[in-house]
Amino acid sequence: MLLASVTGACGNTRKEEEERSRHARQMRDVARMLDAMEASEPVDLATIMETPVPIPPKTTRRVATSYVRSEPHAPGGRAIAGWPFIALGGAGTGTAAMLLLAMSRRRARHARQRIVKDAPSLASHFAGRPPDPPAAQAPSPSPAWVYRRSAYETPDLHVTGQPVDLLVPPPPDAGPAIDAPMPVSHGSRGDLRERLSATDTLATLHLVGDERFPDIRCSGKAIGAEQAWEDILVAQAHHDDEDARLARWLLPALRMHRARDLPRRDAERLLIGIEEDTARALDGMDSDEQPHGFARWIRFRLACIERLSGANRLFASRDLLTRLARDPRCDHPLALDACIDAQLAWASWLLGAAAAKRLDEAERYCDRLAAIGPDAATRALRRRGETWLHRANARKPAERLPDLERAQSLLDDAHARGAEAETALLVARTAQQRARLLTAEEAAAACSHALLHAFLAEHDPAWRVDALACRLDIQLTYEALPEHATEASVTAALGRSLEAAGPLPASARTAVAEARLRGGDHAGAAAWCEAICRTDAPDDRVVRLWRDACRRWADDRDHDTAALAQSLRHLAIARSTL
Repeated sequence: MLLASVTGACGNTRKEEEERSRHARQMRDVARMLDAMEASEPVDLATIMETPVPIPPKTTRRVATSYVRSEPHAPGGRAIAGWPFIALGGAGTGTAAMLLLAMSRRRARHARQRIVKDAPSLASHFAGRPPDPPAAQAPSPSPAWVYRRSAYETPDLHVTGQPVDLLVPPPPDAGPAIDAPMPVSHGSRGDLRERLSATDTLATLHLVGDERFPDIRCSGKAIGAEQAWEDILVAQAHHDDEDARLARWLLPALRMHRARDLPRRDAERLLIGIEEDTARALDGMDSDEQPHGFARWIRFRLACIERLSGANRLFASRDLLTRLARDPRCDHPLALDACIDAQLAWASWLLGAAAAKRLDEAERYCDRLAAIGPDAATRALRRRGETWLHRANARKPAERLPDLERAQSLLDDAHARGAEAETALLVARTAQQRARLLTAEEAAAACSHALLHAFLAEHDPAWRVDALACRLDIQLTYEALPEHATEASVTAALGRSLEAAGPLPASARTAVAEARLRGGDHAGAAAWCEAICRTDAPDDRVVRLWRDACRRWADDRDHDTAALAQSLRHLAIARSTL
């Protein structure tokens, strides 16, 4: 490469010398032409052009040429001797530049290949992952799924759910023993009434109210009696006599009582059917039967509303009372009494000022009822007393006494005007609640007043069980007063009488459990509390009694440790459901 550069440099020097000579001749000719044009005498251009030009000898020495206008020497003329070295330096610099450029490009290419090779890729995230190898285990048989309908399925409508029993079911022979009930004489009330009374061996179903249009009252758990009554009424309803009319009247009320023990959806379907049948039957009733039928339809509708939950129940109550306010049949005393029930039920589902407003509306219905006649005025006094009882229960315990005093006065006046077992029982319960808030001396007097009216209510078979439970509560309240000795024999006797009365409601069984706890039967008290929590939703009072019974049971000598441990486990489950 160096030899080629030197050869090229020599060839270039010779060519440059010839080019410079040719350029000098051209410049000389141009100078002569310009001198001839500026001269005064004309010059023959042909003569000038034909003059031979001497050719300089080919030698390395420069021949001085005479010019008319001499040109200055080129600046680079003296550097012709160093031109090969300049050419060699330029060639070397170009070669080095070419080598550096080639090396830089090669290095850049290798760097790009390495970056592309090491760059992360997303292809692995979209590639199908191979399945995990199956675990080495014995194949399990596939279960056979069988669907069974349950009472806890999602309903078609939003309704209130029933409490779930989380306790372990007891063995068949467990639970407190219940003796045979006392015989009750019903008197002669017709063939149908006698047959109904004969089938109810436990005396839990009773006919109360009007003699021609009675209502059914259940004083306990009617085990088997409701089905027997329904069979008799269905068989009798196909006739045309007075007993057949009574059977057709009692059949819807009996089915409404049976709906309380049915599953939620079945009970709702049954109640809606009863309400619709009663509404259709109103058009075919005579003038004497229609007020009773209309009041019954209001209560049946209220029973359907109680099955609803939340805002649906409140909206249904509002729609019912709005409809009743425009109905002219509501001017009858029976319809007004049913409207008071609707207002009190609506108030029990509200709080604060909203509940107070419903109670004010109930008192307005009481005013309308009192303006009809003497009998209606007596009924209005009792219903007004119930309204003040609701006001007292809506307040804090320390603020209930004024409302209870007002309710006590109204109920005493109502009982003085017309002595009824239901009114007497309301008087006794109100006095018993007052006794818990009064001083010791005043509380003793209130207990005596309550005990007197409880005795009066006990004479009616339909209210006997409730009166016995009220007497037991009064006795327990009296024994809790200071400076009053505990009479364990009286409490135990009342408890035994109440147990012998038949299947009891939840309030009466709570009184029996407390009586057993006071009597020293701690295991029996715990068993009664457990039975209450199994059949009804547990409340604070029952749970407290159960806890006290288990605590005292643990202090007894030679107690059954296994039974106590099981009762404590069930108590913990019941407390978790509060």
